[in-house]
Amino acid sequence: MQRCRVLVINDFAQGGGAEVVYRQSADLLATLPDVDVERFDDNQFSVPSTMLSRSWNLSAARAIEKALLRFRPHRLMVHNYHNALSPSILNVIARHQRDLRYRAYHTCHDYHLVYYNPSLQYFDNDRRPVILPLDILRTRAAFKLRPTPKGFVHDLMTKAYWHVIRAAYQPARVFERILCPSAFMQEALHRSGIDNTVILHNPSAVPIAQPLVTVRGKQRFNLAFAGRISQEKGLAQFIALAQAADFDGIHAIGVYGDGPDRAAIEQRYASLVEQRKLIFFGSMPQEKLFPEMQRFADAVVVPSVGAENAPLVIIEAAMLGIPALVHDGGSMATTGDSVGNKIKFHADPKSLKRAIGELAIHLADADRKYDVDEYLPERYAQRLAEIMHIGENMAPAATRELAGLFTDNARHAR
Repeated sequence: MQRCRVLVINDFAQGGGAEVVYRQSADLLATLPDVDVERFDDNQFSVPSTMLSRSWNLSAARAIEKALLRFRPHRLMVHNYHNALSPSILNVIARHQRDLRYRAYHTCHDYHLVYYNPSLQYFDNDRRPVILPLDILRTRAAFKLRPTPKGFVHDLMTKAYWHVIRAAYQPARVFERILCPSAFMQEALHRSGIDNTVILHNPSAVPIAQPLVTVRGKQRFNLAFAGRISQEKGLAQFIALAQAADFDGIHAIGVYGDGPDRAAIEQRYASLVEQRKLIFFGSMPQEKLFPEMQRFADAVVVPSVGAENAPLVIIEAAMLGIPALVHDGGSMATTGDSVGNKIKFHADPKSLKRAIGELAIHLADADRKYDVDEYLPERYAQRLAEIMHIGENMAPAATRELAGLFTDNARHAR
């Protein structure tokens, strides 16, 4: 039997949640029988430094072409590409699809296929980010909104570039299936006219579910924030919200991670840091992070002000046996609803106090259950093999016909 060669592609080898899933997907595919896996990321090409090269990275296109011709994959698993590889690789993938007869798939980690801002945000007149409602997609209102805070010219160029790429290459059609880590992402794609989708939940980085934490009689709780300390993650807004609620029911907020906003937050809330109501633990590897969070936290908090996609920290908290306080907006509102560990809050003090009260009741329930089966790594590997038809004929006739169509599109665009 012929071994199946799979090329797994991402902008970066290291980084945030998308990079974790990229590495996991490569590692899990490699555990399948008769499968050979190779990775392609910023270790194989030059990351662009200018706006022009970020928009169209010729060196990345040449590098991925060499990888395709050398490795001759049967399957492509593309994660993020628009941040560093750029849409230039779509041309290469489509052009070689007919000759190499591979099937291409894309995991949609953000909203770049449906809106100008990949975080699904626009900016109001005060340059504050606002989550774009899904029912505005593909309307005039979506075009009139400002997807960046950088001024009219930059805004217009962003929109023009987005439409040119879609007219020339139809990115969704380059891929046989778009893999959606959340139902919210799938709905966004469907509202944008992209129907070749399938839901595949990202795998948890915590491989084995831990016993559930039960807490009774406790009046104040430790909350853990884990992730990049940046504007869209909402940490500063949550601290302000906790202050407005007089830290009612909150003993301390522990911050695991680093980022561009850390220094400003530490300075702004120096008194909370001094009182140990706000504790910065810094970044740490996952093998250390999860045990540390489990020891410190009664719950995790996910206060993102962006739409997110599929914040795995909700699932990883469930795997650690602890609940999650989640800002009710975007994909945070739907991700992991069936798991059973999520308590939602809105951005007002009364809502947060109510959520803390629900948290106390939730933690005291020794009979509660968390359903995490769909997020287990072995389940992800199984579903990925099914979706990508690994173990079947390497390129059925339908795929070859589609490849010819994509190649013609790319040739016309050039």
